[in-house]
Order: sequence, then structure tokens, then C-alpha cells
Amino acid sequence: MDDIIQGKHFSITDPQNVNTVIYQINKTDKEIAKNAPKFTVERLDYTEELIGDKKKKTFYVDNPDPQGNKLAILSFGKEKVVINNGILEGDKVIISKKPMPFKFKTLYNEEETEYKEVEYTPNLQRPISIIDPETTEEVKPVLYFDEKTNEVKGKCKLKPFKTYFAFEIRDINDEGFKLVGGTPTFTE
Repeated sequence: MDDIIQGKHFSITDPQNVNTVIYQINKTDKEIAKNAPKFTVERLDYTEELIGDKKKKTFYVDNPDPQGNKLAILSFGKEKVVINNGILEGDKVIISKKPMPFKFKTLYNEEETEYKEVEYTPNLQRPISIIDPETTEEVKPVLYFDEKTNEVKGKCKLKPFKTYFAFEIRDINDEGFKLVGGTPTFTE
């Protein structure tokens, strides 16, 4: 017997030179919350279709919550990201009318640079997502166990002298979420 996935989908259209990614914000169950982050984020899968010089993206929520799914909407432009929050309620998406633009200090580097491994020790109570603003791909750490310090550590491959966008969700209220973001720049 095939498993049937019950889900919802919605579409947005990105203008030229804009690339939007959307995360679903999940609240951690109180039973687990002692040793876990208060919130986690899950990047939504999408399909893309070109319509002239614009991109129509259809995003998918596999298991919609009857009370609504909180969404973090990040639209990356050439030198900034516009941060917005929304909620998927039933068959409609409600988006805040107060987006927050965030400018990058530096985004492009004229010189060809190679990736360097940077130590990244994740704090399991504060999940931080790192995004390459040029590609909007996440930079995932590779976790390993350091026997000398008896800790779980991680390494990320980052390009020197390049800006990345990092964020975490700290709180949610009726107005939306409190996203803490920044642009860490790795230098050698």
C-alpha cells in the first residue's frame, strides 16, 4: 500500500535578481525542550518555473498544522536580504506587511578564493542556519566527535573574504517571530 502524504502548497513569484527561500518554524515539544532548542527551522521544498524574466516558485508543506504553520521568508537580492514572516492557515498564506531589509557589508569578491574549513561547534540549544547569499544554499556543518575535548564539534567549508547570512529563531509571538540574523565574514 502506498503512503499518501497530506500536504499544502502555495506559490510566490520572484522578480529578476531575487531568490526567495522559505523555512517552516517548528516549536519543540515541552517534554523535549530541556535539552533541545526552543524552535527549529525546516527549509521547504519547492519547484520552480520560469515565466518571462520572473521565477514562479511553488513551496510544499507536507504536514500542515490545523492551527497554522509559521513561516520565515527570506528573499535574497544583490546586496541585501528582505526578512519577512508569514503563516500558512488553511488554504491561504498571510504575510506580514512589515518586512525587514538587511544589507550585507560585502557580498561579492572579485578574486577567486578557495574554501577553508572553519571549526563550528554547534550549540544544540541554539540552532543557527548559515546561508550562502549568492546561491541561497545552506552551509551544513559536518559533525565529528573530538576525543581530546570529549565534545561534539563541527566543521563548515567557507570561502575566505565572503559574507554569509546566519540566523536563528529565538521567539514567536502574535506579531511573528524574532529572527536574529547577521553577516559573518570569514577572513584567513
